[in-house]
Amino acid sequence: MTIYELSLEYAQTSAALWRRIVELEQAAKTEEDEMVKHQLEGRARSLRSMYRDAREVARNLEHYYDRQPPKKTVGVKRGKGGRSNAHSFV
Repeated sequence: MTIYELSLEYAQTSAALWRRIVELEQAAKTEEDEMVKHQLEGRARSLRSMYRDAREVARNLEHYYDRQPPKKTVGVKRGKGGRSNAHSFV
């Protein structure tokens, strides 16, 4: 399995999680029992966190090989202790 294929698996998982979240939220809207409604909302809240994580991993893996090399920082070199060497006074 390639990293891109793994990203597709995560995307499918996030889609399934989203469908379940929508189902739970709709059930909570129509539920009359406050305790059951609260439980449904709590389950949806937990799944939202999992959904965000799966979606983020899918996006990162999808573009894993697209990453650009780190940019070189241009500027003043820092000396010992993080101080700039541009204006050294002795």
